Amino acid sequence: MTKRQMQHSTRGIVLWIVRMSFVLGVAVLAGSSLAHAADGTATRPNVLFIICDDLNDWTLHPAGHPKAKTPNMDRLRNRGVSFTNAHVVVPVCGPSRKSLFSGLYPQTLNDYGFARWDTVPLLRRCVPLPLHFRNNGYDAYGTGKLLHEGAGGDFYTEYGIGPDYGPWPWQGKGSPRNTPHPTQFEMWKDYLPVQMHRDLNYGPLSNVPYWKSDPAKHIPGARGWYTEEGKPFRYKDDCDRDKMPDEISADWAVDVLKKKHDRPFYLAVGFIRPHTPLYAPKKYFDLFPLEDVQLPPYRKNDLDDCASVLRNRWQWGFKKYHALIQAGGETAWKQWVRAYLACTAFADDQVGKVLDALQQSGYRDNTIVILTGDNGYHVGEKDCIQKWHLWDESTRVPLLIYVPGGRGNGCTCDHPVSLIDIYPTLVDLCGLPEHPNKDRSNTPLAGHSIRPLLENPQCKTWNGPSVAFMGIRDGKTNPHFSIRSNRYRYTLCANGEEELYDHDTDPNEWTNLAGNPKYSKTQEQLRKTLTSILRATDVPKGYETNKGMGSDKK
Repeated sequence: MTKRQMQHSTRGIVLWIVRMSFVLGVAVLAGSSLAHAADGTATRPNVLFIICDDLNDWTLHPAGHPKAKTPNMDRLRNRGVSFTNAHVVVPVCGPSRKSLFSGLYPQTLNDYGFARWDTVPLLRRCVPLPLHFRNNGYDAYGTGKLLHEGAGGDFYTEYGIGPDYGPWPWQGKGSPRNTPHPTQFEMWKDYLPVQMHRDLNYGPLSNVPYWKSDPAKHIPGARGWYTEEGKPFRYKDDCDRDKMPDEISADWAVDVLKKKHDRPFYLAVGFIRPHTPLYAPKKYFDLFPLEDVQLPPYRKNDLDDCASVLRNRWQWGFKKYHALIQAGGETAWKQWVRAYLACTAFADDQVGKVLDALQQSGYRDNTIVILTGDNGYHVGEKDCIQKWHLWDESTRVPLLIYVPGGRGNGCTCDHPVSLIDIYPTLVDLCGLPEHPNKDRSNTPLAGHSIRPLLENPQCKTWNGPSVAFMGIRDGKTNPHFSIRSNRYRYTLCANGEEELYDHDTDPNEWTNLAGNPKYSKTQEQLRKTLTSILRATDVPKGYETNKGMGSDKK
């Protein structure tokens, strides 16, 4: 080979290397563009965040459970990553949402209840998720039930409607929200106080309520459906009626997606259903003929081996279940399950409207989509119709995440994750500043980005914990805490009682193994894991001397 030929060949190799380096560089940038796009440009990813109220894990279609019909959630699941072991931080709507949107644990906030965001001292000095987007070049839109109380200050650029659980029956006086349906009132009246009937209100909108006047009881009487403010909700038939709040929120979100946006956007949609009252158009009830409805897995006397402080707390849910059974037996229970399934199907249809609008927009290839619930829900399991508990029925929720071009799309991930991880995950994916509370409360986010699990759902080396952590508190008592690993649930109660369930052999948490010598090492290790999480955040008062905590309080 001549010298000139060698130079030409060398030059060709160099050019090839440069060209390949450029191609590989583009590929790497494409894989990480969601996190590192230039600040404030249209190339940064948009976010569509959808949360449904009281949406339990039936949408994951677990074996042996009632068969939910959720084709729109299913198509999102097939497109993105489905986290099958995702849990809320607090298994009740108000505090769950505060932890999700603040990225902080309830023990850090010292709040497990329904206090408004602006009344919690630490939250007043923290930046909520939508405002962090607004502060960094995004427009933030929201509608429906996001925080329990609604929009929350100036968190959003624009907000649609606030939380609205209607329509309701009405007696013509007082709050419609506290009125039972007249056709059901006789069924429950001997078992529950009137104000609790609303959680057992269920049925198709075609079952139009009519309360006769009763001067002796000072009841004016009313016919038809009403809003929460006592205004008439027009209903002629399912095709000729006012829109339900979730339908209004879906339409509002669709309008946002149809607009031209010069800046990236964060759009959050909070659907009410399947929260009670379980009213929906009749066509959704028709999807579930009563004779085909399957009851959830159930074990008689299931509560007997549970921690006494857990089976004796928050009796509302237990009373509702027993009232249902005493009033109508298994048939009434099936009716309630049917209504929950119908309202879940109704919510799924609203999700579908929003997903369709995104798919038909110019934003479909550059929008991250997240769908989840604010807590699970017992529908008869452990003799309970309610949330508020540290068992899987209350804490486990669907978590579906689609990232355009994500390598894990179409897969499932069974690693335990928490909704507290959503804030840092979006920070990571969208390239936002990692410390939103800097120069305010200076409180770091408690969760971890699950981006490694989105890229490889079987990843074993992400920097987050091996368990999902959650807690609950009644009033001003000390809280109870629980963790969920791949295999186990371990719970440490405020009085030192413990629960341990092995999901490999007991997926319904029917057998409490706490105190079983065969599981003593597992129980001890999980107790240490739980308490280490507490020490890394804030140990509630009294826990420094509780079982497993020792004396080395943070």
